[in-house]
Amino acid sequence: MKALNLAFFLLLGSATTPYALANDDAKHLIISCQELLKIYSKRDEQRLVAGLTTSTSGALRAGYCRGVLDEFRRSSDLCAQSDWYAQAARIAVYSEDAEQLPAVETLLNQSCAL
Repeated sequence: MKALNLAFFLLLGSATTPYALANDDAKHLIISCQELLKIYSKRDEQRLVAGLTTSTSGALRAGYCRGVLDEFRRSSDLCAQSDWYAQAARIAVYSEDAEQLPAVETLLNQSCAL
């Protein structure tokens, strides 16, 4: 959990503008949100060892997803979703191996619907 928090704050602290300058790659966002959900499911199952079994790269990806979702909600008046976990789950259902993925902006807008 400490690694996740550290990654989250490092990513947010290094951002100079909102999600617009974030990696504009839908595949990266999908994989990152899948990692975020995996970490939280480990946390619920194993409580104390979840932070120890999470790799640094996994924590960074999860922090990227959480940071993008939080920043999108903060800067968008159109997002009706206040639960970042629900947003991440909606994005994570996409297959990163799909031939054609929606744009990041589309993924974020779709994840905001209630």
